[in-house]
Amino acid sequence: MKKKISMLILYLFLSGAIYNLWTLRPVKILYVNSDGYGTINLVVDHLPWTDRDKIDWYLAHRESINTQYPLLPEVWHRYYITGIGDGFTNYESSPHEDLRCFPDISNEKYCVIKDHLLVVDEDVNEKTRFYVSDAEVEYQLTPEGHIEFVPHPESLME
Repeated sequence: MKKKISMLILYLFLSGAIYNLWTLRPVKILYVNSDGYGTINLVVDHLPWTDRDKIDWYLAHRESINTQYPLLPEVWHRYYITGIGDGFTNYESSPHEDLRCFPDISNEKYCVIKDHLLVVDEDVNEKTRFYVSDAEVEYQLTPEGHIEFVPHPESLME
């Protein structure tokens, strides 16, 4: 019995340590593409695990992204934060995949698989919305700076 308890404690400790190492690891922005009008694509090596941490990461870096890659003011902006997955790929070697390609990369591998970890919509007249695609949930930023869950219409009908 003591062996099972000690193994359980060791397992919990190791799980907590791995989680902390993952979440404390800095997110690296590997590539940024801006159309200069209303859309920015960011390719990152990873994002934190939880929805809240993903949104917090974006909010912490929003100002520097807007400074480095300015968009037209007073228009709707969309930010696609995409995971790198297995890395950049060639369109010819992966034509069956849903790819986002960046022709301004001067390399034969200029596409990534569309794995949007987070999509952010910002509009001057509306609340900022966050779409977490792997969980298929939506959040919005209130004027007070709080993040609130937004139920989808189909979930309201149940």
